[in-house]
Amino acid sequence: MKKVVIIFAGLGALLSNPLLAHPGHDHSASGSGLVNLLWLVPVIVAAVVVVFKEVTAPKR
Repeated sequence: MKKVVIIFAGLGALLSNPLLAHPGHDHSASGSGLVNLLWLVPVIVAAVVVVFKEVTAPKR
């Protein structure tokens, strides 16, 4: 079962790559920095929550 999952994951990664690079994806546009930051905000918030819970957790 593990081999099948690895094979399908590999095929998915190889075959979906051309689909990710569409012609309208421009990193030099004026708003691209803001859009990329907005995509990262949930990751940053999740990291802050985890660190805050670890810091405020009672020590055993």
